[in-house]
Amino acid sequence: MNSGTALAEEQTFPGPAYDRAPSGTRPPRPSLLRRALDWVPVQDFLAAHIGFSRRFDQAVLRLAAKGGQATPAARAHFHFADALFLQIDPKTVEMRLRDNFLEAGSLRWVGTHFLDGGDWSHLLAPVAKSSSHAEIIELCRTRQNFRKGKRYRHYARRVTEGETIWRNRIGIDTHDKLDGYFEYYLALIEDIEKNGILPHSDLGLRNQTGYRHRWTRTFWQDLAERDIGIAIDAEGRLVRHTNGKHRMAAALALGIRQVPVEIRLVHARWLARRAEQLGLPPAEALLATIEHARANGWPAK
Repeated sequence: MNSGTALAEEQTFPGPAYDRAPSGTRPPRPSLLRRALDWVPVQDFLAAHIGFSRRFDQAVLRLAAKGGQATPAARAHFHFADALFLQIDPKTVEMRLRDNFLEAGSLRWVGTHFLDGGDWSHLLAPVAKSSSHAEIIELCRTRQNFRKGKRYRHYARRVTEGETIWRNRIGIDTHDKLDGYFEYYLALIEDIEKNGILPHSDLGLRNQTGYRHRWTRTFWQDLAERDIGIAIDAEGRLVRHTNGKHRMAAALALGIRQVPVEIRLVHARWLARRAEQLGLPPAEALLATIEHARANGWPAK
């Protein structure tokens, strides 16, 4: 039996198990030094251009066999650049990866690396059951009458009882703030309905998210905003990942058939199989698959 067939038939995943993090938990903040290095990623930039493909190919095979994570996300972004972008039908994305997870008891954020070889089964959840998704679906239906929506009324009742609702890491503790939160995303929906979902590279995303009620999102969230994030799981399915949950929900609710996305996480087991199918090194196989998907859609054949 060759290695690709063995990977395809093997149902267990090596390495430490990934477990669902308790609701509301967040990884510890990085040190000031770490944040400074992230803002000036010289090391990642150099590593993305010196010997990257060799290390990447080796990491794919290692992770497929042994599990774990490899290739910092910034290095993959610098190396592959625009090759990671494509247009997809949002209906092909039915699951999402939870942002945070537990690995060997340690809380981790899912967006640190581009390659992963672990078991995602505890981290996957239906897109339709996301709170952000439900809010947008309701807003697309109720529009200016959003105060009559079930989810709005649920939040309003909690605020009346003295509870603070946390959305986008902002505390909502008054009805005026709650109205502002819903009005902010109503403006986003109306813009998407008029203009579609704009690629981040068009520099239209900031305009698209609206200037009204800016307090509903932090400055850092706006600064870090990117195209809708997508991961490729061990079976080659597209999974929503990190940025873009509100835009993806709006696209589905409004019946938009094509949205711009960025591949940000790839399961090593799928890529190892794909490389063998195409007879290419993993890095080249990934690029060839994305290029084929641009013309023929996903799933990759």
